[in-house]
Amino acid sequence: MALERRGSETLIDRLLVSRTLAGDGHAADRLVRRHYPRILKFAQYLTGSRADAEDLAQQTFLKAKEALPRFRHDCSFSTWLHRIAYREFTHYLRDRKERTGEFPEGSMGFSGRSEDAVVLYAAIAELPAELRDAFVLREIQDLSVREVAVLLEIPEGTVKSRNHTARERLKERLAGTWEAMDEAARIGGKREPI
Repeated sequence: MALERRGSETLIDRLLVSRTLAGDGHAADRLVRRHYPRILKFAQYLTGSRADAEDLAQQTFLKAKEALPRFRHDCSFSTWLHRIAYREFTHYLRDRKERTGEFPEGSMGFSGRSEDAVVLYAAIAELPAELRDAFVLREIQDLSVREVAVLLEIPEGTVKSRNHTARERLKERLAGTWEAMDEAARIGGKREPI
């Protein structure tokens, strides 16, 4: 059923892309409406800020509009947009680091979270970038292995391997932390669930 839904979404996107390239403004608007919520969610996760996420999502769609004539349909339109958003995020980080000398607070999803989630996301942030990227895109953003592979420009087997390694490292890292949090909650209060 999910595969069937993805297939029909891909066909709809292909039709909308084709009509957009032919100058149909309504098709372009529909493409944006279909994909904006997911790109915004992805951008908000990456930046940790609603305002920065809105800017990043807007920049993503501007870049997509410029690049649309070069879209080759070698991946889904959604994956292509995520790739642009991720690339724009790396520019955002680089620019922010050059201006301030540090990465933005709250990036990679750390703002406004429960205690458990903060611990989890802090552990994710400590993963090497190649493991973190594969894990976040697959497990948190819920992209398929193929979509992550296309987005990161790596083989599908590498996505699976990195995701597995990330899970194992997170299990090791968090085992003692959550036991300590449970003990503190038993003594002094209730622990919030993720």
